Amino acid sequence: MRISKIWVVWLKPVWSNLRFRKSVKEYQSTSDEIADIDDLRAKVKALYKNFIYKYDDFSMLYDAIDTPPQCLCYLENDVLEDDCDGFHAAIYHLIKQKMENASNNNLITVVTRPVAKSHTMCVFDFDGKRYLVDYEEVIEIQAYSDVSEHVGQVFSCKPLYYHLNTWTEKRRWK
Repeated sequence: MRISKIWVVWLKPVWSNLRFRKSVKEYQSTSDEIADIDDLRAKVKALYKNFIYKYDDFSMLYDAIDTPPQCLCYLENDVLEDDCDGFHAAIYHLIKQKMENASNNNLITVVTRPVAKSHTMCVFDFDGKRYLVDYEEVIEIQAYSDVSEHVGQVFSCKPLYYHLNTWTEKRRWK
């Protein structure tokens, strides 16, 4: 698991920034403010219609992530062709911009054994509760360990997780 951690925590951000250095780093969402969880659920379902799941090809060298602003721009104005990290990066950016009372907004990659079943999602706090966004689902959870449990059940694997929210600070993604 050590190589996966080195990739996810240190090398993936560097590779992603090299690959997508010309991507949009600032984007103001065109949607209305999101007042509550029901509004978010409706917005996520609507945006999911503009998402086409696409496995990463060899040039992505195991899963580079485009900037969250660029992913949201594609999702709101065209079609986003990516895998789980691109879709959830867009939702992460949307929550940062449009949910005034949301906090602890994190993009999380759950590294699994086998690694091919690894998954990226968005987790945030709102009105004293913690929520997990997994594609069209917005699920209330109690703790971060529930994220690993969720992925373990859905994909039948052994998960560990890593926060990726520091990318936004270190890589100047808004």
